[in-house]
Amino acid sequence: MGDGDQAGLWGQTTNINLGTLLEQAITGVQSIVMTDANYTLTSFNGVSDEARNAVLVVTGTNNAVRDLIPPVVEKLYTVVNNTTGGYAIRVIGASGTGVNIPNGATCLVYCDGTNFVNGLSGSAGNFSVAGNITATGNASVTGNVVVTGAITGNGVGISAMNASNLTSGTVATARLGSGTANSSTFLRGDQTYAVPTFTANSVVTTNFTIVQIGSDLVFQYNGSNVAVMNSGGNLTSAGQFVAGGSV
Repeated sequence: MGDGDQAGLWGQTTNINLGTLLEQAITGVQSIVMTDANYTLTSFNGVSDEARNAVLVVTGTNNAVRDLIPPVVEKLYTVVNNTTGGYAIRVIGASGTGVNIPNGATCLVYCDGTNFVNGLSGSAGNFSVAGNITATGNASVTGNVVVTGAITGNGVGISAMNASNLTSGTVATARLGSGTANSSTFLRGDQTYAVPTFTANSVVTTNFTIVQIGSDLVFQYNGSNVAVMNSGGNLTSAGQFVAGGSV
């Protein structure tokens, strides 16, 4: 209104501007129903509209990611994606870049006058979640994470994990290497399971040792040679030798 305008009527205009419209911008909740198509919010001057509200609760059914299009003016929104179909909503103006709101998520989005930007990308202090956390992208944590429930995911983004910090539970053998993991195989240094092969040149028991020297097998008892077998299979004694059969 200009100076002196709306004599006797300015109160009604002021009530609308400061009461209805300002209150709508601060606390208003607007329901939006999408029909598998982009949706442009109504934006008027001096009367109520959809774009002025603080909270946008979006329902309906989408078969793809659809755009929710507010005017490109500086404003903060809380956007609730309650649509069915499992798709995100992209909040974006007629120009500039936008923000995807995952299905089932409630997010803060603001317009800086050019683009729509994620309104909450981190926490400066402690952050507690009473429900479930679902991340469609990467999760980066510089502090400690305490989980009383279960963590699920493909683990691609987990790096620099020290195995000595695993104080309980077991890791499935199939996660340690490739190949068949069973009682007759062992895990090699190249992280493959293989059947062991015997290539040693000696066998040691509590008192006896069988050692290959050249082409001969030498039988020892407590470090002393007691018999020698040559490559022809002939067995000769080395010192006193007693056999149960013929030598």
